[in-house]
Amino acid sequence: MVPMEVDGKKALAVLDKAEEAKTNGDFEMAISLYKEYLSMVDPSFTHGVWFSMAEILFETKQLQVSLTHCDKALTMMKDFIPALELRIKIQKELGNPKAAEKDQTLIDELDKIEQSKWDDPNHYYHYK
Repeated sequence: MVPMEVDGKKALAVLDKAEEAKTNGDFEMAISLYKEYLSMVDPSFTHGVWFSMAEILFETKQLQVSLTHCDKALTMMKDFIPALELRIKIQKELGNPKAAEKDQTLIDELDKIEQSKWDDPNHYYHYK
């Protein structure tokens, strides 16, 4: 397998333009630029981009596609809480309260795990 050539500066410039378009409400342009960015980089750390597209799609009421993009973000990072939170909203909008409850239970479990780290005085979070 040939390693992927990535022009980091160009990819980051495209990502910046996508974020700017999203902020300015030009959702169509933002989605297009996010897709261009995804084609330029290794998918390993793209959960945030998939999530940003899911947010836009949710705002524009493209719920099923938004859900797919949330799922893609969660494939990249299974404990990505913003994507889980958005997926809860989408599931509620789609009339799937059981799926929303399942995601909320997962968030609650993740929060408990994180809190237990802070509660443990021997956990590395407390080391300076």
